[in-house]
Amino acid sequence: MSESTSTIAPPASPAPTPPRVQPSSFWEDVIDIFYKPAAVFRRRENRSVWPPMLFVAIAIAIITVATFNTLQPVFDAEFTRNAGKAMAKSPQVTQEMMDKGRDIAETFAKYGVGVIMLFSMFVLGVVAWLVGKLFGSRQTFHAGLVVAAWSYMPRVLGSVLGAIQGLLMDPQNLTGMQAISPGPARFLDPDTANPLLLQLLLRFDLMTVWVTVLLAVGLYTTGKVSKPRAVAFGIVIWIIGSLPALRTAYMAM
Repeated sequence: MSESTSTIAPPASPAPTPPRVQPSSFWEDVIDIFYKPAAVFRRRENRSVWPPMLFVAIAIAIITVATFNTLQPVFDAEFTRNAGKAMAKSPQVTQEMMDKGRDIAETFAKYGVGVIMLFSMFVLGVVAWLVGKLFGSRQTFHAGLVVAAWSYMPRVLGSVLGAIQGLLMDPQNLTGMQAISPGPARFLDPDTANPLLLQLLLRFDLMTVWVTVLLAVGLYTTGKVSKPRAVAFGIVIWIIGSLPALRTAYMAM
């Protein structure tokens, strides 16, 4: 009589426990976004989008109102240059009309920047979320808005740097936005440079590139895409963001 042998299956190993997301305060994340962005996106992915959105909008609005006088030459130079081009292309546009429009534009530039920031972050979040789908992103719509809001934090730093330059630079050298841009565009003369080249180089502004990198990191973290796809996404989103400015520059030529 043969003995039958029975095989006993080894006990199943327990499923790996997902890494625990360490809680953090809002102010800790404001600091961490500049050097540990992936950790911030991981912690904030499912939390409210309003704290970072409102912080960016309010902070930039306060800085703009408080320091607008120091950057007045930048606004004056940009408005005068654009008004001249508008009157040259449309003879029906008079200096009186430009003067009236100037007051409206200056008021909006000074007091409406907070609204502009909120709108920009929302649109950026929607566009980045949609473009991310082309790269296989599993990012939720909410996470897309969260990533866009936190990715705009360098804009606050950019506002501070712009205000400092307005205080320290000779007003005669504040010939346009390129004069305070931390990028290659600041070496161009806006009155003689090719408008398309000027706008293209303005897109290589440090803060713009920084925001783009953060968006790519955010997609990699919350969208669960590979690093090469996140890099490709960053390049595409940078190009998409350049199109409106390049179109405006082309129409002004």
